[in-house]
Amino acid sequence: MRAVRVEQFGLDQVKVQDMPDPVPGMGEVLIATDAATINPADAAVASGAAVGRFPPGATGPFTPGWDLVGRIIACGDGVDQSLIGTRALGFSLWFESFRGTQASLVALPIGNVVPAPDSLPPTQLTTVGLNGLTAWRGLADLKLKVGETLVVTGATGGVGGFALELAASRGLSVLGAVHDDGDKDEALVLGAAAVVTADGDLGAQVRKVVPDGADALLDTASIGAPALGAVRDGGRYVTVTNLPNPERGIDVFRSGGRMDAEALATLADMASTGHLRTPVAKVFDLDDAPAAYMAFANRAGRGRIVLSFPGT
Repeated sequence: MRAVRVEQFGLDQVKVQDMPDPVPGMGEVLIATDAATINPADAAVASGAAVGRFPPGATGPFTPGWDLVGRIIACGDGVDQSLIGTRALGFSLWFESFRGTQASLVALPIGNVVPAPDSLPPTQLTTVGLNGLTAWRGLADLKLKVGETLVVTGATGGVGGFALELAASRGLSVLGAVHDDGDKDEALVLGAAAVVTADGDLGAQVRKVVPDGADALLDTASIGAPALGAVRDGGRYVTVTNLPNPERGIDVFRSGGRMDAEALATLADMASTGHLRTPVAKVFDLDDAPAAYMAFANRAGRGRIVLSFPGT
């Protein structure tokens, strides 16, 4: 098989190499990959920024990647052999499994795989894995009720865009916080009731719309403590990165994407039926993965950077 490999930290050190084909173990399936997303977490592990979150004893070289779309070509013991040939959306919790998906063949536990709808290209469907599950978990942790107000920072980003759409579809009143005025229209399209700019005093801007502050804030842009000013006393704040110190009785906690088969299947269905947007900035062939990682670092265009695996 061919796989993205990181032997030395640095986005300019990413390589593509031939590797032995994996064999599915007990309870696993082998997937021939069609597409895999490059997520911010992949850039963090490839650059070395996330080395502190690697599994104990894990060392390089390694293959990054959290999500993929492909076809099941083999099943290990304990797995229904009739699944061979079916299209699948898979997820690997990399910080625990150390098993990357940016490879032409990937073995995953059957519990980490859901059926993939045929109505959406794999290069788009693969983007709902880590980003979608992170947004889903963040909203679940906030435990908001219909009609409550939520601020989403990074509201047009990989996680924030999904969070905004999901929250709006659940009857929440969502304020999108964006860094670029050019993203305001996009946030409105995704379902924001109002849009503010995250630069400057975010709390003051939000309170022009919601005078007492929002019921909750989902911080996907790592704004941290300055974002707490947008939340009412006794509200809730969730971040996908580092926790600020709590204030004014605000519950502050960290969330993150984890495998949830029901959630992943729902996200795939929403994407395939047009109820969840899956913008892709650019698709690179696997052998161009080094250029894809540099494009990610340079934030080339709105949307995700995706690897395609021709011939699999």
